[in-house]
Amino acid sequence: MSLMNKFRLNIILFLIFVLLVGCSQPAAVIPIATQNVKDEATETVTESSTPVWQVTDAGPLQFSAGATFMQTPGDLHPYSAIRFTVTALQGQQVSMWLTTEPASVESDLATLTIMDAAGTILTSEPLTYWSQVLPVDQTYTVEIKSLAKEDILYSYKIEIPAETIDPAFGAVYEPIEISLCQLLQQEMLTALNKEVYFESYAPFLDAVGGEAGQGCRLTATGTGADFSDAGSVVHTLISTVGAGWTQAQNYSADGVTGSAAGLYRDMGLMLIKVNWKPEMGVECPADQPLDVCGLTPEQKIYSIEVDVAQNTTGFSMDGHWVDASTGFTLDLYQDWKQIYGQHVFVIQDGSKIDSLEASINGWLKGTVATVQFQSSFTDQPGTAEITYIDVNTIQWKIIAAPAGEYYLPMEARLTRTAQ
Repeated sequence: MSLMNKFRLNIILFLIFVLLVGCSQPAAVIPIATQNVKDEATETVTESSTPVWQVTDAGPLQFSAGATFMQTPGDLHPYSAIRFTVTALQGQQVSMWLTTEPASVESDLATLTIMDAAGTILTSEPLTYWSQVLPVDQTYTVEIKSLAKEDILYSYKIEIPAETIDPAFGAVYEPIEISLCQLLQQEMLTALNKEVYFESYAPFLDAVGGEAGQGCRLTATGTGADFSDAGSVVHTLISTVGAGWTQAQNYSADGVTGSAAGLYRDMGLMLIKVNWKPEMGVECPADQPLDVCGLTPEQKIYSIEVDVAQNTTGFSMDGHWVDASTGFTLDLYQDWKQIYGQHVFVIQDGSKIDSLEASINGWLKGTVATVQFQSSFTDQPGTAEITYIDVNTIQWKIIAAPAGEYYLPMEARLTRTAQ
């Protein structure tokens, strides 16, 4: 073999060796982001997608016989809610509270959603308190919904007094100033020597006057070892918390297990209620009064409540009122919602004068005062309505005439004039 051929053969063998060595090395692994990209995409979709809410239907809420208040605890996971129904009558004031554990600090951890029978949502979120005098008999759907990112505990309270009022007068009271309510709280604490809980916004129901709204609420508890009887507690509160207020006699009530009173000042109304019941688990015979049941003082559990609110009526019937066409005159005075005064009516060229001091007395509800009046010609009273029309006008109308002789007009339109 020639030298040139040997050289060519060596070159070919060298190239084959290089190729064989290269093929025997493992292939380089190029990192790929496919899995990570997929994971990130999946996470993004999960975070941005609409969560699936788990709603538990608990059915109708059932009160114990004779009860007007209920409190029920529960727990909620994130994106969960519990739903139930509440039935109440037209004119009943329904109030609901929602609290959570942990407590809501910066933002609410749960909310109330309330719907009427047609499914219309009556509330805006978030909401933890709701109170209304119902316009019609209806079954409402209540939903407690978690707004938290962790498990929470909640407490739901509902209050439905048995009394009903005209829904038109369901929002005529508003809370007094917080500073005044706090002052009353301190007076109550000093008088009872018990811790007094304060709510600046709570349901206010004047069952006697047939009006409602919102007010300030003060509550305390104790036992028969702390208080001798309900009436004594009411009298103590009248003389301390109610100092400077006038007692309304038609608001007073006393019974074996409770006592109540009402006081007014300017356009404010204070309602005091004290009741006791046997300690839970203690039963008395159904045919035996509780006061002779043999309960120990410690077995008598007292609940004390003071509600204070201000009537929003923006007018007064104070003044000298005259019907220019007949000369019929009313001199009226208004103290809170009490309307009182006297009348004068001269007829038959002065031969008949129907006039009597302190001849009118009654109570205002909305814009209408229902009063009893007394003619100077009979000892039998009659009943009339005095309706506020505007700042300078009222309407007089007799709705139950007195027996015997009287000369007050059946109807009259009177104008406020300077006396």
